[in-house]
Amino acid sequence: MGELINVSTLLLVGVLGGVTAGTALAAIWLVDRRTAALGLWAASLWLGATACAFYMLRPVVPDWTSILFGNAVLAFAYGLIWLGFQLFEGCRPVVWKAAVGAVAWLPFVAVPFLRNEPALHAALAASVMAVYSLAIAWKLVVRRRVEPLPARLPTAVLFAAHGTLYALRVPLLLLLPDFGFDASFDQSPLFIAGVLEALLFTLFLVVAMLTLMAQRDARYHRKAAEIDALTSLPNRSAFFRAAEALLQGGGERGVLLVFDLDHFHLVNDRFGREEGDRALRAFAQVLHREVRPPDIVARVGDEEFALFMPSIRLDVGLSIAEYLCRRTEELKLVTQDGEHIPLTTSVGVASVADVGAEIGSLMAAAGMALTEAKRIGRNRCRVYRAASKTHSRLVDDWLKTG
Repeated sequence: MGELINVSTLLLVGVLGGVTAGTALAAIWLVDRRTAALGLWAASLWLGATACAFYMLRPVVPDWTSILFGNAVLAFAYGLIWLGFQLFEGCRPVVWKAAVGAVAWLPFVAVPFLRNEPALHAALAASVMAVYSLAIAWKLVVRRRVEPLPARLPTAVLFAAHGTLYALRVPLLLLLPDFGFDASFDQSPLFIAGVLEALLFTLFLVVAMLTLMAQRDARYHRKAAEIDALTSLPNRSAFFRAAEALLQGGGERGVLLVFDLDHFHLVNDRFGREEGDRALRAFAQVLHREVRPPDIVARVGDEEFALFMPSIRLDVGLSIAEYLCRRTEELKLVTQDGEHIPLTTSVGVASVADVGAEIGSLMAAAGMALTEAKRIGRNRCRVYRAASKTHSRLVDDWLKTG
């Protein structure tokens, strides 16, 4: 095998590849330093390149010097990869755990007879890499439900396979200490296989790191595009998508409530836009505090909000609408000058049983009921009834006004 592959060449590739990849990650991190994981991953790749450089020195310096220092540096590199994933997952970083692998090599430096035990060195190195790799794989799988990034599972498989390979090497090295070390440095099959696997792992690791970061950014921007910036509630398009998903196969249960703050333009005119925005946020909080999953609430217009509850009956939905009307009226909004800001809402209520399981139809029906609530005095709730004569007229008016 050594005739086909030269270990020194592979190690040189590792040095150049590690430096290049580490520099690329560092450059990305310098653009946006909020992602501390990228900085740690860049440092780990540089340390990995340094470890390869130590291994390259084996033919010209005492073996124990290059092996011990190289393995210590490599162990710390794996510790930084693990620490970077801890930060990536939003976990509290425990810095000392990242240095445990490197510190484990101190006895090999301090105790002379341990310096010339290559099998023991390799077994300890494999143990350190296996523990860190398997810990990262487990964390990626556990956090998959919290943040379902598509690249999580492939990355976890990558670390799990890498860690398992090194875990399997430990008993092999301890039970057969001469395996792979009876050949010269450039011809050791075990060492060559390990270097090849490490190079491939590093290549896929860099791709996985960048893919995870890109997918997180895309998910963040996608969620930001679905959120109303002022109230932090979902916007109209996000509400329609979520409601359509809930309506599929949901049976005849489900109630939609559409809210419109009464005479809200007067609030803006009298107290100013800033106070008007504060009133919108306060009302959004009323809705947000009172709903429970799988209910969804959103801001669907300037002062218009919608609440869809997929698992309740019409009478329950009406009671909730009336309760939210009272809670809105009870809001104690006061300006900096001590003036009270009056805030009430009118509500239109429509049920799946009366209208059908289609969000557009529900919105139209609830909108007609809301128009009726405003017509008869505001600060009240009205229910859409398909058989109502009043709503026959409202349907005509609704179609005329679009």
